[in-house]
Amino acid sequence: MISTIMANILTFFHDTLGVGWGMAIILLTLLVKVVLFPFTLSQIRSMEGLKKIQPEMKKIQEKYKHNPEEQQRKVMELYQKHKVNPFGGCLPLLLQLPILFALFNVLRVPENYNLDFTNAYFLTMDLTKSHSYWLLAAISGLTSYLQQKMTTVSTTDPSQSTLMYVMPVFMGYVTYTLKAGIGVYWVASTVIGIVQQWIITKFFIHEEQPEIK
Repeated sequence: MISTIMANILTFFHDTLGVGWGMAIILLTLLVKVVLFPFTLSQIRSMEGLKKIQPEMKKIQEKYKHNPEEQQRKVMELYQKHKVNPFGGCLPLLLQLPILFALFNVLRVPENYNLDFTNAYFLTMDLTKSHSYWLLAAISGLTSYLQQKMTTVSTTDPSQSTLMYVMPVFMGYVTYTLKAGIGVYWVASTVIGIVQQWIITKFFIHEEQPEIK
């Protein structure tokens, strides 16, 4: 169902607007980001809220380090007090996954959706090929790192610090192994996400989060 919708949108951009398949994928990415913007706004507000309560969180963790149950209760009270949802950052990614899988399916067998990808090239890349474009993979890894750097709450946990570097490398590798069209979608999605992060932080989030005393 979603794959058919994705194929129809791509066809509209390609046939009606007259753009190439690569640009059609980018326009589809932009459309997805616009549709998911309210969820992205909620996500970034949650992440900014988590950043602001970190000092208080550390005090609670230190004070109740020998009493995990009380520590958890105090942390939940802190979340409620400042109206922070610790899981708010997961929703946009979860909503994107069906779209990513649907697009993967479309690009894997475009003929099943009446799409002619015989000359589906974007910046010299064949969008139907995989294991071919290290530069696209490198850009995917770099942009994933930048986005993660902007959204990750600062922590002294070494495992999370390691994850900051492991995940971008993993995303770069995954991009290399998948169809180039998927890579174009992912890179475009990440770049637009970085721009959205800056816009939301600059114009939507001011002093709306309460100060920690």
